[in-house]
Amino acid sequence: MKKRLIPVTLAAIIAGGTLASCDEDTMNAVLSIIDMVLTDDDTTITTEDGHSLGWLGRDEDCESIEDDIQINPGEGSDLSDMTGLPTKVDLSAYLPPVGDQGQFGTCVAWAAAYHGRTWLYAKENGKRGTSLGKDHIFSPADAFQSLESSQKGDNCMGTNFEYVLDNMVTRGVASLQASPNIQSYSDCSCQPSSKATTDASKNKIKSYREINIKDATTVKRYLAEGKIVLFGAKLGDNFMMSNSSAVLYSNGTFKTTGIHAYHAIVCVGYDDNKGNNGAFKVVNSWGETWGDKGYIWIDQKFFCSGEFAYAGFIMNGLNEESDIPFEEEESSEIDLQAYKCTDVDYDEKDDPDSDDPTWRTLIYDVYNAGDGTVDASSTWGICYLLYNAYNANEYEIVLFDLYTDKLGGIKKGEYNGAWNEDEAFSALGVKAQGYSISNIDIKGKQSVCEAVTGNKGEYFSWSYKIPEKFNGRETTGKYYLVLMADAFGGVTESNKKNNYYFLTTADGNPLDIKNGVIMNEIGNNKALTIKEVRADKNATLPHQSAVNSSSPNTYSPEEIACMINAHRENGELGNKALRWTEENGKTVKAKKICR
Repeated sequence: MKKRLIPVTLAAIIAGGTLASCDEDTMNAVLSIIDMVLTDDDTTITTEDGHSLGWLGRDEDCESIEDDIQINPGEGSDLSDMTGLPTKVDLSAYLPPVGDQGQFGTCVAWAAAYHGRTWLYAKENGKRGTSLGKDHIFSPADAFQSLESSQKGDNCMGTNFEYVLDNMVTRGVASLQASPNIQSYSDCSCQPSSKATTDASKNKIKSYREINIKDATTVKRYLAEGKIVLFGAKLGDNFMMSNSSAVLYSNGTFKTTGIHAYHAIVCVGYDDNKGNNGAFKVVNSWGETWGDKGYIWIDQKFFCSGEFAYAGFIMNGLNEESDIPFEEEESSEIDLQAYKCTDVDYDEKDDPDSDDPTWRTLIYDVYNAGDGTVDASSTWGICYLLYNAYNANEYEIVLFDLYTDKLGGIKKGEYNGAWNEDEAFSALGVKAQGYSISNIDIKGKQSVCEAVTGNKGEYFSWSYKIPEKFNGRETTGKYYLVLMADAFGGVTESNKKNNYYFLTTADGNPLDIKNGVIMNEIGNNKALTIKEVRADKNATLPHQSAVNSSSPNTYSPEEIACMINAHRENGELGNKALRWTEENGKTVKAKKICR
């Protein structure tokens, strides 16, 4: 493949910003001179066949993108386990007509906006993609232009999934009607019109999640659930030259593409009976003259071999209900609020563990802001949870506080702050460092600690250890700690959203933990003041979610609650059980009341 240099004067115009606007005629005149643009390190953006790429795959930091939560992690973990899967799925009916990105490195915007966001609208509204007007087909031009210049790669010819998808969470994306796609992208200072920005605000997505793109069964399970899969791939000559419905089994050579030909495309289906090993159906953004009218079939083994697909993502719409774990009832007179939460270094006189920075003390309380009584007959619990900010499948229940009258040995009005862990695990199926149990009702306008002790102004205090490792891995990375009132949904409430208290840094980001030691200050520890300040029923409380402007795509409280509730019901919590006593020695400290 020949490399062609951009004329110096033209390069100076583009790089220097002489073209200050997105004037279409001027930009198209400029672009007519350029038939191929190359980035550093021989990364090909446009091939001599006129097919543009644009995923900056080597720069995609997948470690800092949230993995999808596995509600049933035992299912589909084995490539040979096809239980319950149909042999064929095709979601292409929800897609718009095949488009062509032209000689611009905008493939990520095409995958996420044109295909992904349009599919989401069509699916949610029961529409066929080909029947949609321009007001409901979404603009890759807007998705790309609205990025910051620093996110658009060299010469404005490329970007990453995280940038585009984050932008679709916070800003949204405009329709083709508001932002026509006949645009130029070589001037990184181009910005969307005010009309496009206004339209984009109506078309946000709720979140996106990374999936294991190298596991064929995982990919097929999402497709079978009706979700298309956005992914990045490395292309070889076989892909570039495709012109039929034949199954692609290998990259072949890289003479046309170059070895760094990273591209964003979309998997829309599969057929287990196509080709030698079954095949995935993929839609591209190179027009209908390429492949099989814009589509291609990729052998399932090759797709997941690590030689083709590298990073995969699913999108969630604002109307997604699958992560709503429990029902709310406006007429309920109960509203449990996680309104106090402080996590500090453990400091107990004459205890050598005070010198161990992995030892912590949780001080907390939960308040019933309603007028109704939370009966112990409801069987409900408060739990403290630690989870990986980018992979919530790595989580542990630290402490569990149960309220019930269903178990013998504890009479009405009694409280046991150091419930035997074997008895607790047998009753709950939940393994934790510490448990307490109470047969106590919580009246309206009363805190839980007040109900237990009979005194106002007291709080629960529970010491625990952050393990240096769990699940065989070092506890090192970004994590959240969260206090969850009514963790498993035993109480019908008017508002579930304020059941949570997420501990974060001062700017709302996850905590940095290294080998079990919190390395930064917890910025939102609730101050323990003498004056009681309790919120009204159904109040929106600070820190009830970790989702904020700094972390727009992080897990919602509903996702976390749904995960641990489902894992309790299917027995996964029992299987997963904390290994801290096995890996770190005995770590349980009894719960106590502090004044």
